Amino acid sequence: MRFWTAYAFLALSISKAYSASGGGHGSVTDLIAPAINVGILFGVLIWKLKGPLKAHFVSKSEEVANTLERANLKSKEAQIMLESEERKLANLDNEVKAIHQQAETDVLVYEKNLSKESEDKSHKLKADANMKIQADKKAIMDELNAELLNQVIAKTKTTIKSNKDYQNKVSSKLVQGL
Repeated sequence: MRFWTAYAFLALSISKAYSASGGGHGSVTDLIAPAINVGILFGVLIWKLKGPLKAHFVSKSEEVANTLERANLKSKEAQIMLESEERKLANLDNEVKAIHQQAETDVLVYEKNLSKESEDKSHKLKADANMKIQADKKAIMDELNAELLNQVIAKTKTTIKSNKDYQNKVSSKLVQGL
């Protein structure tokens, strides 16, 4: 409806301009042929451009529809994410308490394990120390016994060497043993 109004207004303006420029020499009937030519021109242009313009506007409308769909999906995703974050924020105090409780239990378990490990290590070190002391004691006793035996043998030798009677007895016993 607007187009026909615009065309009528355009035709009247052109006719007034034509009549004003001609000084009143022309009539409205003189404009019929150019109006038909303009009508044919617009008709051919509309007929030729109708398909490409329609395709262009259809593709643009599909593009806009796709953009709106994507925007709608993104809006829904954002809403879901917002609700999720709000739930997390609401549960934040509970999560913090749970984390603190978990940390406290972990500390207690660690302290218990460390205490047990230290105690086990202490017992092992004591056992190792006792075994080392026993080994050192045995080595010292063996060394003392060997020293004592050497001293007894040395004293016996000096006693036998200093007494002729003992030398004869030892010689006779050695000969008997052979």
